Amino acid sequence: MNKKILSVATLVIGSISGISDVLAKPEFVIPAGATGCTNCHLDDFGFGFKAGVLDAFKGGLPGLKAFLHPTPIKSGDSKPILHPINTYWDVTVGGTPLVLPLLVSDAEDDMFTVNISTPTNALPVKGAILSQERTDIASNLPAIDFKWRPTVAQANQTYTVNFTAQEKGTGRTLLSNTVTATINVWPARKTATKNVNQFKIQRAQWSNNTLTLAGAVIFKNGLTTAQRAAALKALYLNMRTNSGLVVGTASHLTVDASGNWKKTVPFKAATVPCTVKLEYEGLNATSPVKLAPKTCLQ
Repeated sequence: MNKKILSVATLVIGSISGISDVLAKPEFVIPAGATGCTNCHLDDFGFGFKAGVLDAFKGGLPGLKAFLHPTPIKSGDSKPILHPINTYWDVTVGGTPLVLPLLVSDAEDDMFTVNISTPTNALPVKGAILSQERTDIASNLPAIDFKWRPTVAQANQTYTVNFTAQEKGTGRTLLSNTVTATINVWPARKTATKNVNQFKIQRAQWSNNTLTLAGAVIFKNGLTTAQRAAALKALYLNMRTNSGLVVGTASHLTVDASGNWKKTVPFKAATVPCTVKLEYEGLNATSPVKLAPKTCLQ
């Protein structure tokens, strides 16, 4: 194969050993259990990928192995299902740790483990841990939490993490679907007022020249009624594009008893942001705008 054509198996070896440019020789496919180029590619020259290879690679080496050597599904055995989570998350250095609940369904109630991997060339989520298995109260499903408290050195970066659930136990090796999360890490807060622990945006969608935003405010424990009222009085929505351009005008947010908020803002196609960044009390939240027009502002 040509030096510049990397097979999926080569990418696996590169990610493990730090090699970024290697010859795709047969010996590099051994860790993935491949027998040749056409296990993953459309021909012996390394051009194109077979359907499913790139999705399998999101699960790292275990996902690729499962693709190359699928385990025959036995009677009474089905793949675990890793339930969807929000695609975009925000966490502030020195603030409340990020916790992503990973819920798993399995028809046979098999035991499972959760695998974490990062795409090729993505930043590693150093310091992240997985909790012990627990039962999610709302769904009554088994769950494992991904927990991360980023450091100062990890601020102002975006991280991508892939999750898969895999059966464990005798004769149980099936791998679930892949769930991906994109995490924005913000620098530590510098503002004096810190009545809010988390400021979330859960929805951003543009339609009929209107941008609809929705999210939640999580207040600091132990606030007095006066402190809570003061925080709400000063709760203004400041919007920027992904490049930092201010869009729209600051507007006051009204929060319900559960801390949820919703806001509709008029935006013409030429001025709507592709990604909206919100800020309050030094906390940041980011979300891509669904249905944004091609003319959206970067």
